[in-house]
Parts: sequence; structure tokens; C-alpha cells
Amino acid sequence: MKIVTKLMVFFIVTQLLGFVTAFVILGDMAANPLVQSFMVTGDSSDPLNALFFLGYVLAGAVGIVVLIRYFHLNKIIFRILEFVLISSATSIVFYSIFRIIGIAYMESTLIGIILGLTLAVGKYLKPELKNISAIIATAGVGTIFGISMGVVPIILFLVALSVYDALSVFVTKHMIEIANYVVSQDLAFTVTAKERIAGKKEEQRLDLGTGDMVAPVAFEISALTYYHPYAALMIFLGAVTSFGIFIVLVWNKKIVLPALPPIVAGMVVFFLIGLLLGMY
Repeated sequence: MKIVTKLMVFFIVTQLLGFVTAFVILGDMAANPLVQSFMVTGDSSDPLNALFFLGYVLAGAVGIVVLIRYFHLNKIIFRILEFVLISSATSIVFYSIFRIIGIAYMESTLIGIILGLTLAVGKYLKPELKNISAIIATAGVGTIFGISMGVVPIILFLVALSVYDALSVFVTKHMIEIANYVVSQDLAFTVTAKERIAGKKEEQRLDLGTGDMVAPVAFEISALTYYHPYAALMIFLGAVTSFGIFIVLVWNKKIVLPALPPIVAGMVVFFLIGLLLGMY
């Protein structure tokens, strides 16, 4: 069960880091033009944003599958994507950390960019930096999604994404194909928990995709930004509860299942419970 515990810790730490990043970003939004540019939608309450982001995800998935299957560009494409993700997304988190300790806007921005690029290079040279890179980057990506979409659009987006996740695992199976490659190359698109088998040289491992961690961060930050702090707390509790049940089931049964549908279901249920109880 050490593997399950490790993944739970990674899952929770990512969300807490997302909260810290969001508090700083929201506080700096009005005064720092660079932070204002983090919002990638014009109207956060527009439900069509859900379709926009879903289309973006689907187009990206199709493009990656085509490049892998027909052009055999696995290594080049994924390494570029990994570098861009780590350098850009972690810079947002690093910026927030330095703002917390009182460093000015421009200096924190510069330091964030430098550290983001450094970590991206470091991950390329030292694969053991994978988990920390993935966790920090996920917190940054989740924050961007969260401040860019209101609660209704992000619920629509996550529900649609859950359906896509299930179809891509059980029907088209292309997500399994992508995941197998990502895991084999130890790329920072998953976090990994490992444990040596007692009495043997082999290790057993369990991976969780960063997309499965981005979803709760984004939903929580959206609720924090556009709704109520208690709503963010309920979503957090729903995410942790549903993920805990899911990961124990997967580990005990030794089966492959998409994580996003149960996580999203848990978050929505807890959000609605809080709403019915009049907490917000």
C-alpha cells in the first residue's frame, strides 16, 4: 500500500500547491499585466469555453496519435511538449512562491522564468526530477484553467473530458497507447510511485496522469475565483475521497481504468452536497 499512499500524497500536494499559486495570481491580477495574460478566455462565464477547451484537447490528441502512428516522431514530439510544459507551467508557480516572500512583480517574473527553464533542462538531464516537475507544472496548468473558466463552464468541460477519457481507454484505446509510451520514457506527463517487491530485484509501479490532477486543481480554483471558498473546499474533499477509492480499487484489482470519470463524479457530487446544505 506504500504505492497508493505515495500517489495520494502527490495528488494532495498538487492541489495544495495549486491553491497557493491561485491566491497569489488572483491577488496580482489587477496590478500585473503579465499575470492578466494568464487568463486565456475573454468571458469566463461563457459555457462555450467548455467546447473550446474540449476541441483543443481533442485536436491535440489526434495530432499526437497521427505523429506517433504514421510519422514515428514519438521521442521528438513528447520531449518538446515536456520541455514546453515544464518551463512555462512551473514558472507560474515559481513566480507565486517568490511573490509570497515579498519579491517585486518583475523580479519574481524573471526568477520564475529562469527557474522554469532550469527545471525543464534539469528534467531532461536527470529523469529522476520527473515527479517534482510534473507536480509543479500541474499546479500551474490547473491554476490557468481555473482562473479562465467559471464554475458552470468548467463542470461542462470536465464532464465532457471524462466521457472522452472513458472512450479513449475502452473504445479507441489510443490513451493506453500514449500512456504506455509516456511511462516507458519516464516523461513528466505522469507521476510515478515505485516499490521494490519483497525478496526480488523487480520493482512494481503505479502511474497517474497529470491530466487527472489538473482537473481537481482547475475546478477548485474556479470555485475559489468565481464562487465561494467553501465550494473549493468541498470539491477538494470530493476529489480526494473519490481518488482514494479509485486508486485502492485499481491497485487491489490490478486493472487499468480511466481515473478522470470517478474523480470528476466525486467532485461534482460533493459540490452539489455543499450547495444543498446551504454552505455557499
